[in-house]
Amino acid sequence: MSELTVEQHHMLHEYNQLLHTVSEAFEYLEQNIEEEAPTEAQQVFEDLLLAFEQLSVSHEQMTVLFEEEVEMATLIAGFAEIVDSLKDWFVLETNAQKRELLAEKVVPSYEGWKDQVQLFVKPYIAH
Repeated sequence: MSELTVEQHHMLHEYNQLLHTVSEAFEYLEQNIEEEAPTEAQQVFEDLLLAFEQLSVSHEQMTVLFEEEVEMATLIAGFAEIVDSLKDWFVLETNAQKRELLAEKVVPSYEGWKDQVQLFVKPYIAH
């Protein structure tokens, strides 16, 4: 395990926090997206997309930081699969279909992936 700089440690800690925040956003959407979904649901979805963008930027940094860790490439590929499944959101016509997409596909995939990533990151941020 390589030694991290203060900045790298901080980035991984913030990344870990963002993973949790994304889980909360998904939970909110699953509970609040209905045919007459509140306007907040759209804002939460837009914030979720921004969070995914931030995760992606972090992955670029983590790829360099953990270039010798084969597992990192696998984890990043798993994230790309989640992003691909979330793209279906934009072609679905009803909120019921979107909720089903989240509940049956995106959220279970994300939560399983998040658990793997947190296991990878935990040794580096446990101080």
